[in-house]
Amino acid sequence: MHKTPSPEEIRARLTLFQRQLDILRQMLGLATLREKIEWEIKARQIALEYHLDQSAFIATIRCESGFNPRAINKNPNGSTDFGIAQFNNLWYGDIIGPDDALNNPEKALRVMAQKWQEGKAADWVCYSTGKYRQFL
Repeated sequence: MHKTPSPEEIRARLTLFQRQLDILRQMLGLATLREKIEWEIKARQIALEYHLDQSAFIATIRCESGFNPRAINKNPNGSTDFGIAQFNNLWYGDIIGPDDALNNPEKALRVMAQKWQEGKAADWVCYSTGKYRQFL
């Protein structure tokens, strides 16, 4: 006969499964839900610090990378976008390289905020096309 697992056993199995998923996400270059939430909180703080439209800034990041600090997207023109703020290596490679864009998400968010403050929000395709609005 099959024994029904107790709530404690179910919780333990789910915890183990969550850990396994987190390891798999990291191996595949994906962010965990917790990590995404932490970076969204940090992005909100940075938007406030730089006096930006917080909703548009957050929605653009969500549209561009889904708050995955390890996001990499190859473009049809041969260029590549890196990190949480999806810095393009052709447009921003001299300001923030792929290593910093991928391994220093806070720096990437701050560079993005600085560029937004300079009036360059349209450098992000999700913003310039209005696609960010579906993430508000």
